[in-house]
Amino acid sequence: MRARMAFVLASILSTAAIVSLPARAEWPALGREVTAAVKDQELPQAASDGVSGAIIVWQDFRDSRGSIFARRVLSSGDLDPAWPVDGLAVLSDSAALDAAFAGQALPVIVSDGTGGAIIAWQDGRSEANALDIFVQHVLRSGKVDPAWPANGRALCTVRGDQQLPKIASDGAGGAIVCWMDGRSGFTGTDIFAQHVLASGAVDPAWTANGVALCTAPSLQALPQLVSDGSGGAIVTWHDFRSSTTGADIFAQHVTSSGAVDPAWPVNGRALSVVTGDQLDPTIASDGLHGAIVAWQDPRSGASHIFAQHVLGSGAIAPGWPANGIAVATAADDEVHPLIVTDGLAPGAAGSGAIVTWQDDRDGINHDPFVQHVLATGSVDPAWPVNGRALSLSDGEETAASIVGDGAGGALVAWEQDSFIFVNHVRASGVLDPTFPVNGQFVRLVLTFQNDPALVAAGSGGAIVAWDDRDSGADANIFAMIVQTEATASVDPGVSGSSLALSRRGPSPSRGPVTLSFALPREAAVQLVIYDVSGRRVRALMSGTQGAGRHEVAWDQRDDGGRLVAAGIRFARLEVEGRALTEKVVTTR
Repeated sequence: MRARMAFVLASILSTAAIVSLPARAEWPALGREVTAAVKDQELPQAASDGVSGAIIVWQDFRDSRGSIFARRVLSSGDLDPAWPVDGLAVLSDSAALDAAFAGQALPVIVSDGTGGAIIAWQDGRSEANALDIFVQHVLRSGKVDPAWPANGRALCTVRGDQQLPKIASDGAGGAIVCWMDGRSGFTGTDIFAQHVLASGAVDPAWTANGVALCTAPSLQALPQLVSDGSGGAIVTWHDFRSSTTGADIFAQHVTSSGAVDPAWPVNGRALSVVTGDQLDPTIASDGLHGAIVAWQDPRSGASHIFAQHVLGSGAIAPGWPANGIAVATAADDEVHPLIVTDGLAPGAAGSGAIVTWQDDRDGINHDPFVQHVLATGSVDPAWPVNGRALSLSDGEETAASIVGDGAGGALVAWEQDSFIFVNHVRASGVLDPTFPVNGQFVRLVLTFQNDPALVAAGSGGAIVAWDDRDSGADANIFAMIVQTEATASVDPGVSGSSLALSRRGPSPSRGPVTLSFALPREAAVQLVIYDVSGRRVRALMSGTQGAGRHEVAWDQRDDGGRLVAAGIRFARLEVEGRALTEKVVTTR
């Protein structure tokens, strides 16, 4: 603790002259305590509530077996008073769980597109089955969806461990969940997926207990997935099927119908099969039905960061080498990458994804770095070779989270010496000057802060959640707003309470939708259509607009001129830092 105190004092002194953004007035200066329930609350995950707030879910030990709880924090920093104090029990019938063998763990969450969220977890209620996969829908109102089973919908209950679920939106109020699956004693751990509809029913078109995405020999592990933009998903994992190359990176496409895409190879498309263990894949949508995948890769001895781009067709994208491009190859190890779409128009010049990782190039400790990968098959030449350092402090920096800023850049949070830090990199690869050089403290208190989870909060900012404990005390869940330079430019004279975004026309709609707003004076404006996963669909307006009323028609086509599929979309208006959202439902 003495060494940690010295670190804190040194950090405060070294940044005392730096002017950083204060927290929004409504948010407590030291963060919002989301729950103070007894026992430990840990491993938070967060999803947007659609109006710049967040729904936070966590693993909770107020019941000794462990369970899943959630709570909504508003964009103002207040806790939604409609939600139970200390959190909503995601499994709402506790009496039915009295005879359960074990509890629930490792929750993951995705927005439902209507202000609520879908949550999946690994579940130990059945001793005979071992671990299973369950899912639940929580409403914006702070209640468990009464149309769903009180203790969650079972996605897989076969014998053997099903674990480490990951989740993505299906674009229509439901979700696709993938997991590691140990049902087979012959092929090792495999990769499966299942689709739950917005109604709470398991999609009858999908195989009961999950669609097998890969049943190759040996171990397939650590799956990650992303929506394909058409109601299906692309899943990646690291794979030990080869006895000569070690672990390799593979991906597979499951369509909205529950079929493994026949255009893709059986058991997955190889993204990298060089010698050495390629591990820890992470995935982001390319916005055009494919995905960009990054991983850690020791092909040259030390572990470095590589990436690959796979198209929706299952082919490797033109311009990309067969075994991926080098994102960072500095001295010593680069490990644990995370990737996020850069938010630029898919297919536009300069679009791609942003990768962060933990970097040991100084040979002393890991620091967070970040790099921009272009969809065309190279790293962004405007960014530093081998990445931009988000921090070069003396501490060991781990447990990162990343989210796009909506303008081509990203925010990254990490844990350092049991504090949570955040930094912001612009689309240009330059760091946000409103942040201290080595990142901004989220909560400058001598507690033990772990497991940060970021979610976009509008206007280029984000909400970060984490678990936080005093020495010798239980862990609780906290949240805090993180502002960027964009947030600092908000002018109440333009973006005050009088500003509104409205939609004209039926919803659902088959034809054009007209969006309108009025400006009291000339202002910088962006009007963009997004899908429920936060991916840009169509940029309708960008630039300085004059005072008065503005109307913009959206023809239900994306930036590439293609008609969008049926589902939920959002129109987001940003006026000098103030963001407003309007729901648009399309039908085909």
